[in-house]
Amino acid sequence: MSFENCLINNFKEKLFDLSRNVAETGKPVVLYTTLLDEVCDYGEQELAIVNEDFVVIQVITFGGYVPIAVQHQRVFTFDEFAEWIFERSDYLFIQCFNTLDDALVSIH
Repeated sequence: MSFENCLINNFKEKLFDLSRNVAETGKPVVLYTTLLDEVCDYGEQELAIVNEDFVVIQVITFGGYVPIAVQHQRVFTFDEFAEWIFERSDYLFIQCFNTLDDALVSIH
């Protein structure tokens, strides 16, 4: 097994562990937020949220004359998300990994 596969599998296990807690508490966990675009008083923000069965990514617009709205969302299984975030960005992968660790430590 390669180092990358080991990281991804560990990430998946952490997602599954966290999802069990989310199912018990009913409180989703935000894995990351990132600002995609900001011009003057208008912006777009991306949020990744873990619920009982999926990771949901929402892009939200805010500010200016536009009311706060979800522009689009993507829903991933834990397996899909782990692969997707690993390929998308090293920084976001590490940020999510740390968030998972922190959330799991606070549970136990």
